[in-house]
Amino acid sequence: MSRAMGVIGVMLVGAAVLALLGVIGLVRHRRAVVQPSRGRAAAAQAGATAVPAAALSPGTDPVAVLQAGLHTLALVPRSGDAADAAAPHTVELRDAVTASLLARDWSAKHLPRRPQLLPQLIQTVNDSDASARAMAAIISQDPVLTGNLLRIANSPVYRVQARPVETLQRAVTLVGTDGIRQIISAVLVQPVMQLQCDAFPQFSAVIWEHALLASRAAADHARTVTHEDGFAAQWLGLTQGLGAALVMRHLLDACAQQSVAAPPRALAADLLDSWTLPVASRIAAAWELPKAVHDALIRQSGSGLAASLRFARAAAAASLLCRHGQIGQVQALALLEQLDGTPPHALQWIWRRVHGRAVETLDGEEAELEVAGAG
Repeated sequence: MSRAMGVIGVMLVGAAVLALLGVIGLVRHRRAVVQPSRGRAAAAQAGATAVPAAALSPGTDPVAVLQAGLHTLALVPRSGDAADAAAPHTVELRDAVTASLLARDWSAKHLPRRPQLLPQLIQTVNDSDASARAMAAIISQDPVLTGNLLRIANSPVYRVQARPVETLQRAVTLVGTDGIRQIISAVLVQPVMQLQCDAFPQFSAVIWEHALLASRAAADHARTVTHEDGFAAQWLGLTQGLGAALVMRHLLDACAQQSVAAPPRALAADLLDSWTLPVASRIAAAWELPKAVHDALIRQSGSGLAASLRFARAAAAASLLCRHGQIGQVQALALLEQLDGTPPHALQWIWRRVHGRAVETLDGEEAELEVAGAG
Protein backbone atom coordinates (compact mmCIF):
# COMPACT_ATOMS: atom_id res chain seq x y z
CA MET A 1 0.00 0.00 0.00
CA SER A 2 2.78 2.41 0.95
CA ARG A 3 4.56 1.69 -2.31
CA ALA A 4 1.37 2.31 -4.28
CA MET A 5 0.78 5.59 -2.43
CA GLY A 6 4.36 6.53 -3.16
CA VAL A 7 3.89 5.90 -6.88
CA ILE A 8 0.66 7.97 -6.86
CA GLY A 9 2.44 10.75 -5.04
CA VAL A 10 5.21 10.81 -7.61
CA MET A 11 2.64 11.00 -10.41
CA LEU A 12 0.83 13.94 -8.77
CA VAL A 13 4.05 15.83 -8.21
CA GLY A 14 5.08 15.19 -11.81
CA ALA A 15 1.76 16.52 -13.08
CA ALA A 16 2.13 19.69 -11.03
CA VAL A 17 5.65 20.26 -12.32
CA LEU A 18 4.52 19.83 -15.91
CA ALA A 19 1.68 22.28 -15.43
CA LEU A 20 3.75 24.99 -13.73
CA LEU A 21 7.17 24.69 -15.27
CA GLY A 22 6.67 22.89 -18.58
CA VAL A 23 8.62 19.89 -19.65
CA ILE A 24 11.81 21.44 -21.04
CA GLY A 25 14.75 19.89 -19.30
CA LEU A 26 12.84 16.88 -17.96
CA VAL A 27 14.03 14.51 -20.69
CA ARG A 28 17.28 13.10 -19.39
CA HIS A 29 18.91 9.99 -20.63
CA ARG A 30 20.70 7.46 -18.46
CA ARG A 31 22.76 5.00 -20.50
CA ALA A 32 20.94 6.22 -23.64
CA VAL A 33 17.77 4.52 -22.41
CA VAL A 34 14.29 5.94 -22.86
CA GLN A 35 12.23 5.50 -19.72
CA PRO A 36 8.42 5.47 -19.90
CA SER A 37 7.91 8.62 -17.82
CA ARG A 38 10.55 10.45 -19.85
CA GLY A 39 8.85 9.37 -23.06
CA ARG A 40 5.64 11.06 -21.88
CA ALA A 41 7.49 14.26 -21.04
CA ALA A 42 9.29 14.18 -24.37
CA ALA A 43 6.05 13.71 -26.30
CA ALA A 44 4.55 16.69 -24.52
CA GLN A 45 7.71 18.66 -25.21
CA ALA A 46 7.39 17.88 -28.92
CA GLY A 47 3.86 19.24 -28.88
CA ALA A 48 2.34 15.99 -30.12
CA THR A 49 0.35 13.10 -28.76
CA ALA A 50 1.52 9.72 -30.04
CA VAL A 51 -2.02 8.46 -30.64
CA PRO A 52 -4.70 11.17 -31.01
CA ALA A 53 -8.12 10.14 -29.72
CA ALA A 54 -9.62 10.47 -33.21
CA ALA A 55 -7.22 7.83 -34.52
CA LEU A 56 -8.78 5.24 -32.22
CA SER A 57 -12.23 5.56 -33.81
CA PRO A 58 -13.76 2.59 -35.69
CA GLY A 59 -12.72 2.19 -39.30
CA THR A 60 -9.13 3.32 -38.88
CA ASP A 61 -6.27 1.05 -39.94
CA PRO A 62 -4.88 -0.29 -36.65
CA VAL A 63 -1.42 -0.94 -38.07
CA ALA A 64 -1.17 2.59 -39.46
CA VAL A 65 -2.35 4.06 -36.16
CA LEU A 66 0.17 2.10 -34.11
CA GLN A 67 3.09 2.76 -36.48
CA ALA A 68 2.29 6.47 -36.48
CA GLY A 69 2.30 6.41 -32.69
CA LEU A 70 5.63 4.57 -32.65
CA HIS A 71 7.19 7.17 -34.93
CA THR A 72 5.92 9.99 -32.72
CA LEU A 73 7.70 8.38 -29.77
CA ALA A 74 10.90 7.86 -31.75
CA LEU A 75 11.02 11.25 -33.47
CA VAL A 76 11.06 13.58 -30.48
CA PRO A 77 13.48 16.41 -31.36
CA ARG A 78 16.09 17.91 -29.10
CA SER A 79 14.91 20.62 -26.74
CA GLY A 80 14.78 23.95 -28.52
CA ASP A 81 14.91 22.58 -32.09
CA ALA A 82 12.75 24.38 -34.62
CA ALA A 83 9.38 23.01 -35.64
CA ASP A 84 8.76 21.29 -38.97
CA ALA A 85 7.30 24.46 -40.41
CA ALA A 86 10.78 25.99 -40.32
CA ALA A 87 12.26 23.26 -42.56
CA PRO A 88 12.12 24.50 -46.19
CA HIS A 89 14.19 21.68 -47.70
CA THR A 90 11.66 18.86 -47.39
CA VAL A 91 11.25 18.22 -51.13
CA GLU A 92 14.99 18.26 -51.79
CA LEU A 93 15.65 15.96 -48.84
CA ARG A 94 12.93 13.51 -49.90
CA ASP A 95 14.32 13.34 -53.43
CA ALA A 96 17.86 12.83 -52.18
CA VAL A 97 16.91 10.06 -49.74
CA THR A 98 14.69 8.31 -52.29
CA ALA A 99 17.46 8.35 -54.89
CA SER A 100 19.93 7.05 -52.32
CA LEU A 101 17.65 4.21 -51.23
CA LEU A 102 16.87 3.23 -54.82
CA ALA A 103 20.55 3.07 -55.74
CA ARG A 104 21.96 -0.41 -56.06
CA ASP A 105 25.55 0.49 -55.19
CA TRP A 106 25.24 1.14 -51.48
CA SER A 107 28.54 1.81 -49.82
CA ALA A 108 29.77 -0.33 -46.95
CA LYS A 109 28.84 2.35 -44.42
CA HIS A 110 25.22 2.27 -45.57
CA LEU A 111 24.79 -1.50 -45.38
CA PRO A 112 25.12 -2.86 -41.85
CA ARG A 113 28.01 -5.28 -41.52
CA ARG A 114 26.79 -8.84 -41.21
CA PRO A 115 27.63 -10.26 -37.78
CA GLN A 116 30.65 -12.52 -38.15
CA LEU A 117 29.04 -15.42 -36.31
CA LEU A 118 25.66 -15.23 -38.08
CA PRO A 119 26.37 -17.98 -40.68
CA GLN A 120 27.37 -20.39 -37.91
CA LEU A 121 24.20 -19.60 -36.00
CA ILE A 122 21.98 -20.20 -39.04
CA GLN A 123 23.76 -23.47 -39.81
CA THR A 124 23.34 -24.64 -36.22
CA VAL A 125 19.67 -23.70 -36.06
CA ASN A 126 19.00 -25.61 -39.29
CA ASP A 127 20.58 -28.71 -37.76
CA SER A 128 17.75 -30.62 -36.08
CA ASP A 129 20.24 -32.32 -33.78
CA ALA A 130 21.84 -29.08 -32.57
CA SER A 131 21.21 -28.17 -28.97
CA ALA A 132 20.90 -24.83 -27.24
CA ARG A 133 24.33 -25.51 -25.75
CA ALA A 134 25.80 -25.82 -29.25
CA MET A 135 24.31 -22.44 -30.16
CA ALA A 136 25.63 -20.87 -26.97
CA ALA A 137 29.06 -22.26 -27.82
CA ILE A 138 29.01 -20.07 -30.94
CA ILE A 139 28.68 -16.93 -28.85
CA SER A 140 31.32 -18.11 -26.38
CA GLN A 141 33.91 -17.53 -29.11
CA ASP A 142 33.53 -13.78 -28.56
CA PRO A 143 33.90 -12.41 -25.00
CA VAL A 144 31.99 -9.22 -25.85
CA LEU A 145 29.05 -11.15 -27.28
CA THR A 146 29.15 -13.46 -24.29
CA GLY A 147 28.81 -10.49 -21.96
CA ASN A 148 25.92 -9.10 -24.02
CA LEU A 149 24.15 -12.47 -23.98
CA LEU A 150 24.38 -12.71 -20.20
CA ARG A 151 23.14 -9.12 -19.87
CA ILE A 152 20.08 -9.83 -22.00
CA ALA A 153 19.50 -13.18 -20.27
CA ASN A 154 19.41 -11.25 -16.97
CA SER A 155 17.07 -8.57 -18.35
CA PRO A 156 13.40 -8.48 -17.32
CA VAL A 157 12.17 -9.77 -20.67
CA TYR A 158 14.00 -13.11 -20.22
CA ARG A 159 14.82 -13.39 -16.51
CA VAL A 160 12.93 -16.25 -14.86
CA GLN A 161 14.47 -16.16 -11.38
CA ALA A 162 15.78 -13.62 -8.90
CA ARG A 163 19.33 -14.99 -8.85
CA PRO A 164 21.54 -13.51 -11.59
CA VAL A 165 22.58 -15.74 -14.50
CA GLU A 166 26.37 -15.79 -14.50
CA THR A 167 27.28 -18.48 -17.05
CA LEU A 168 26.23 -19.43 -20.56
CA GLN A 169 25.40 -22.93 -19.35
CA ARG A 170 23.01 -21.55 -16.77
CA ALA A 171 21.39 -19.25 -19.34
CA VAL A 172 20.79 -22.21 -21.64
CA THR A 173 19.22 -24.23 -18.84
CA LEU A 174 16.86 -21.43 -17.84
CA VAL A 175 15.59 -20.13 -21.19
CA GLY A 176 15.73 -23.31 -23.30
CA THR A 177 16.46 -23.76 -26.99
CA ASP A 178 13.94 -21.27 -28.37
CA GLY A 179 14.87 -18.68 -25.77
CA ILE A 180 18.59 -18.97 -26.44
CA ARG A 181 17.92 -18.58 -30.18
CA GLN A 182 16.09 -15.33 -29.55
CA ILE A 183 18.78 -14.02 -27.22
CA ILE A 184 21.64 -14.93 -29.56
CA SER A 185 19.89 -13.26 -32.49
CA ALA A 186 19.37 -10.09 -30.46
CA VAL A 187 22.98 -10.14 -29.29
CA LEU A 188 24.25 -10.37 -32.85
CA VAL A 189 22.04 -7.55 -34.15
CA GLN A 190 22.27 -4.93 -31.40
CA PRO A 191 25.85 -3.73 -32.12
CA VAL A 192 25.11 -3.03 -35.81
CA MET A 193 21.82 -1.31 -34.98
CA GLN A 194 23.36 1.50 -32.94
CA LEU A 195 22.89 4.87 -34.61
CA GLN A 196 24.01 8.31 -33.47
CA CYS A 197 20.98 10.50 -34.07
CA ASP A 198 21.43 13.91 -32.43
CA ALA A 199 18.31 15.32 -34.09
CA PHE A 200 16.08 12.72 -32.41
CA PRO A 201 17.98 11.58 -29.30
CA GLN A 202 15.65 8.73 -28.35
CA PHE A 203 15.22 7.31 -31.87
CA SER A 204 17.76 4.50 -31.50
CA ALA A 205 16.48 3.36 -28.11
CA VAL A 206 12.82 3.32 -29.18
CA ILE A 207 13.53 1.52 -32.46
CA TRP A 208 15.71 -1.06 -30.69
CA GLU A 209 13.06 -1.70 -28.04
CA HIS A 210 10.46 -2.08 -30.79
CA ALA A 211 12.66 -4.52 -32.72
CA LEU A 212 13.28 -6.61 -29.60
CA LEU A 213 9.58 -6.81 -28.76
CA ALA A 214 8.61 -7.44 -32.39
CA SER A 215 11.09 -10.31 -32.69
CA ARG A 216 9.51 -12.03 -29.70
CA ALA A 217 5.94 -11.37 -30.82
CA ALA A 218 6.70 -12.59 -34.35
CA ALA A 219 8.24 -15.83 -33.08
CA ASP A 220 5.29 -16.50 -30.77
CA HIS A 221 2.75 -15.66 -33.48
CA ALA A 222 4.51 -17.86 -36.03
CA ARG A 223 4.61 -20.86 -33.71
CA THR A 224 1.04 -20.60 -32.42
CA VAL A 225 -1.00 -18.92 -35.18
CA THR A 226 0.56 -19.20 -38.64
CA HIS A 227 2.55 -22.38 -37.80
CA GLU A 228 5.69 -21.06 -39.44
CA ASP A 229 9.37 -21.14 -38.46
CA GLY A 230 9.81 -19.18 -35.24
CA PHE A 231 13.51 -18.54 -35.91
CA ALA A 232 12.74 -16.93 -39.28
CA ALA A 233 9.93 -14.92 -37.69
CA GLN A 234 12.13 -13.45 -34.98
CA TRP A 235 14.61 -12.33 -37.64
CA LEU A 236 11.74 -10.52 -39.34
CA GLY A 237 11.26 -8.50 -36.18
CA LEU A 238 14.96 -7.71 -35.90
CA THR A 239 15.59 -6.86 -39.56
CA GLN A 240 12.65 -4.48 -39.74
CA GLY A 241 14.31 -2.58 -36.90
CA LEU A 242 17.57 -2.55 -38.84
CA GLY A 243 15.64 -1.26 -41.85
CA ALA A 244 14.29 1.67 -39.84
CA ALA A 245 17.76 2.55 -38.55
CA LEU A 246 19.20 2.45 -42.06
CA VAL A 247 16.45 4.70 -43.46
CA MET A 248 17.23 7.23 -40.76
CA ARG A 249 20.95 7.01 -41.56
CA HIS A 250 20.25 7.88 -45.21
CA LEU A 251 18.10 10.82 -44.11
CA LEU A 252 20.77 12.14 -41.75
CA ASP A 253 23.38 11.85 -44.50
CA ALA A 254 21.15 13.82 -46.88
CA CYS A 255 20.71 16.51 -44.22
CA ALA A 256 24.47 16.76 -43.77
CA GLN A 257 25.03 17.08 -47.52
CA GLN A 258 22.44 19.86 -47.80
CA SER A 259 23.49 21.63 -44.58
CA VAL A 260 20.10 21.02 -42.96
CA ALA A 261 20.40 21.03 -39.17
CA ALA A 262 17.65 18.48 -38.44
CA PRO A 263 15.28 16.37 -40.56
CA PRO A 264 11.62 17.40 -40.55
CA ARG A 265 9.70 14.97 -38.36
CA ALA A 266 6.88 14.53 -40.86
CA LEU A 267 9.35 13.64 -43.60
CA ALA A 268 11.19 11.20 -41.32
CA ALA A 269 7.93 9.46 -40.40
CA ASP A 270 6.85 9.23 -44.04
CA LEU A 271 10.17 7.77 -45.15
CA LEU A 272 10.10 5.23 -42.31
CA ASP A 273 6.59 4.16 -43.33
CA SER A 274 7.53 3.75 -46.97
CA TRP A 275 11.02 2.32 -46.79
CA THR A 276 11.56 0.35 -43.58
CA LEU A 277 10.48 -3.04 -44.93
CA PRO A 278 11.99 -2.69 -48.45
CA VAL A 279 15.33 -1.74 -46.89
CA ALA A 280 15.00 -4.61 -44.40
CA SER A 281 14.55 -7.02 -47.31
CA ARG A 282 17.83 -5.83 -48.82
CA ILE A 283 19.59 -6.38 -45.51
CA ALA A 284 18.11 -9.88 -45.27
CA ALA A 285 19.38 -10.70 -48.76
CA ALA A 286 22.85 -9.22 -48.13
CA TRP A 287 23.18 -11.14 -44.87
CA GLU A 288 21.99 -14.36 -46.54
CA LEU A 289 19.23 -14.88 -44.00
CA PRO A 290 16.75 -17.69 -44.68
CA LYS A 291 14.83 -17.13 -47.91
CA ALA A 292 11.56 -17.13 -45.98
CA VAL A 293 12.67 -13.95 -44.18
CA HIS A 294 13.42 -12.14 -47.43
CA ASP A 295 10.16 -13.30 -49.05
CA ALA A 296 8.02 -12.13 -46.12
CA LEU A 297 9.65 -8.70 -46.12
CA ILE A 298 9.06 -8.38 -49.87
CA ARG A 299 5.38 -9.34 -49.57
CA GLN A 300 4.77 -7.19 -46.47
CA SER A 301 1.21 -8.53 -46.21
CA GLY A 302 -0.69 -11.76 -46.70
CA SER A 303 -0.50 -15.08 -44.88
CA GLY A 304 2.25 -17.07 -43.20
CA LEU A 305 5.33 -15.22 -41.98
CA ALA A 306 4.15 -11.95 -43.54
CA ALA A 307 1.05 -12.09 -41.34
CA SER A 308 3.19 -12.79 -38.27
CA LEU A 309 5.39 -9.79 -39.11
CA ARG A 310 2.39 -7.49 -39.53
CA PHE A 311 0.95 -8.59 -36.19
CA ALA A 312 4.31 -8.39 -34.41
CA ARG A 313 5.08 -4.85 -35.53
CA ALA A 314 1.64 -3.73 -34.38
CA ALA A 315 1.85 -5.58 -31.05
CA ALA A 316 5.32 -4.21 -30.29
CA ALA A 317 4.21 -0.67 -31.10
CA ALA A 318 1.10 -1.08 -28.94
CA SER A 319 3.22 -2.28 -26.01
CA LEU A 320 5.60 0.68 -26.27
CA LEU A 321 2.71 3.14 -26.52
CA CYS A 322 1.24 1.65 -23.35
CA ARG A 323 4.60 1.83 -21.58
CA HIS A 324 4.94 5.49 -22.52
CA GLY A 325 1.42 6.34 -21.34
CA GLN A 326 0.00 7.20 -24.77
CA ILE A 327 -2.79 4.60 -24.75
CA GLY A 328 -4.22 2.14 -22.25
CA GLN A 329 -4.16 -1.63 -22.54
CA VAL A 330 -7.86 -1.74 -23.40
CA GLN A 331 -7.27 0.56 -26.36
CA ALA A 332 -4.15 -1.34 -27.41
CA LEU A 333 -5.92 -4.69 -27.39
CA ALA A 334 -8.93 -3.22 -29.18
CA LEU A 335 -6.64 -2.13 -32.02
CA LEU A 336 -4.87 -5.49 -32.16
CA GLU A 337 -8.20 -7.34 -32.20
CA GLN A 338 -8.99 -5.61 -35.49
CA LEU A 339 -6.16 -7.51 -37.17
CA ASP A 340 -7.43 -10.55 -39.04
CA GLY A 341 -6.25 -14.06 -38.37
CA THR A 342 -5.24 -14.03 -34.70
CA PRO A 343 -7.67 -15.89 -32.39
CA PRO A 344 -8.54 -14.03 -29.18
CA HIS A 345 -6.88 -16.61 -26.91
CA ALA A 346 -3.65 -16.43 -28.95
CA LEU A 347 -3.74 -12.63 -28.91
CA GLN A 348 -4.11 -12.55 -25.13
CA TRP A 349 -1.27 -15.05 -24.63
CA ILE A 350 1.14 -13.23 -26.96
CA TRP A 351 0.23 -9.89 -25.38
CA ARG A 352 1.09 -11.22 -21.93
CA ARG A 353 4.42 -12.50 -23.28
CA VAL A 354 5.25 -9.20 -24.97
CA HIS A 355 3.82 -6.72 -22.49
CA GLY A 356 3.91 -8.67 -19.25
CA ARG A 357 7.57 -7.82 -18.63
CA ALA A 358 9.64 -4.72 -19.04
CA VAL A 359 11.66 -4.03 -22.17
CA GLU A 360 15.27 -5.22 -22.04
CA THR A 361 16.70 -1.72 -21.79
CA LEU A 362 14.71 -0.59 -18.74
CA ASP A 363 16.42 -0.41 -15.37
CA GLY A 364 15.54 -2.70 -12.49
CA GLU A 365 13.39 -0.63 -10.12
CA GLU A 366 11.67 1.32 -12.88
CA ALA A 367 11.08 -1.91 -14.80
CA GLU A 368 9.33 -3.39 -11.78
CA LEU A 369 7.12 -0.33 -11.49
CA GLU A 370 6.31 -0.56 -15.18
CA VAL A 371 5.24 -4.19 -14.86
CA ALA A 372 3.23 -3.38 -11.76
CA GLY A 373 1.43 -0.63 -13.66
CA ALA A 374 0.77 -2.80 -16.70
CA GLY A 375 -2.50 -3.98 -15.21
